Amino acid sequence: MAMTQVSAWTETTDGRISVGVEDLAFRKLLGEPAWRGLAPAIHSRFGVKPLPGQTVEYAGRMTAVRASRLGQVFGHLCRLIGSPIAPYTGTDVAISVFVQRADDGDGVVWRREYFFPGRGKVVARSVKKVDGADSLLECFAGGFTMRMRVFAEGGSLHFLSTGYFVRLGRWRLPIPALLTPGQTHVIHADRGNGRFSFTMFVRHPLYGETFFQDGWFCGREA
Repeated sequence: MAMTQVSAWTETTDGRISVGVEDLAFRKLLGEPAWRGLAPAIHSRFGVKPLPGQTVEYAGRMTAVRASRLGQVFGHLCRLIGSPIAPYTGTDVAISVFVQRADDGDGVVWRREYFFPGRGKVVARSVKKVDGADSLLECFAGGFTMRMRVFAEGGSLHFLSTGYFVRLGRWRLPIPALLTPGQTHVIHADRGNGRFSFTMFVRHPLYGETFFQDGWFCGREA
């Protein structure tokens, strides 16, 4: 996969830019026509990998963070694998997201910090890696992994989970859908003027919605 150094603007209010390495992974997953249909700001966020040691920060607020009782149980259990889903609920929750290159250079680390009023900071960390020519992996601690299909629709970038597994060495052991929080659907939509929205739905095959999050962000250099 050919890569070149490019200027990746991070939509700061003072006009600063961040220099990174062009990453064609999402462009190849989506296909050229779908990629071209996305806003240039989305290209900047997902088409550039930070340089080693560089951090790109997005700050915003979650207008809604919901979790059913089952979802809260999953949220607390998932603390064992890095809290990929916040176990609490709230409105107008401050959040910061930090994006860095993975230490091994393979994939990008996304670290989310939620600040629920009256509670300690909740940190959720995962690594996004391309798997083959048609899917993306969201990797958590302990080898737990979510496979995702990436597609563009309505000018937005969509991530839809297609299964979960545990990685043990060379082995990938699938996790039955009933033992997971459910199918995850994330929508990243550009809102212009350096802002974007993030919406996440998680639905269990038997018990319906387990998680819902919706919020807005703007980028700044950390």
